[in-house]
Amino acid sequence: MNPLNRQWFYRAFRKTLTASLGKEAADQIWNNAGNEYRKILTSRPDLKRHNGAMVLPAVALYRVLTAGGHDAEGLLNGYGDAMGKRFARIIHSLTSLPGADLFVWNHVDAVMKRASSEKLGYRSELVSDPPDMYGVDILSCPYHELAKQLGDERAVLCICHMDKEYSKGFKHIRYERYSAVSEGARACEYRLRFDPKKP
Repeated sequence: MNPLNRQWFYRAFRKTLTASLGKEAADQIWNNAGNEYRKILTSRPDLKRHNGAMVLPAVALYRVLTAGGHDAEGLLNGYGDAMGKRFARIIHSLTSLPGADLFVWNHVDAVMKRASSEKLGYRSELVSDPPDMYGVDILSCPYHELAKQLGDERAVLCICHMDKEYSKGFKHIRYERYSAVSEGARACEYRLRFDPKKP
């Protein structure tokens, strides 16, 4: 069985490939990427439990698409955008429940600290605490570090694209991110503000 079929985030990417390149090409890419994914895990069994394991399917797909002369970055980033928008709609529905927006905002620092903890492989620097703004700079990300280690750091931009889109889904919480480590910046700058006018 193709190991990519078990990757919840990437499964729907096969449909994107089919829509862009046709079924035959999509099936070939999917099968080749599954073999590449297996090859990575065989050579690096330590990565099976890595915090950034979401990176491996992206790297496998990126390598196969690039080898076939396809726009790997464009296809993967477009998919990241689409998945992020899908998650944003779910997040917006949840934070539209009475009081949910304020609950999230009142706990934003704890949520962000947990999501970007050193235990998960992140290095971060607090810039500003609520109530005016919650700001944090992510100096190092396990997704980017692993992709860089594997020699395909551009492969994880799709995860950054997804992150940037879904973070816009919070009702009454304005999210801004102007830079990303994976794009060559010093840090991923997360800036969140409570804004009752934001739908």
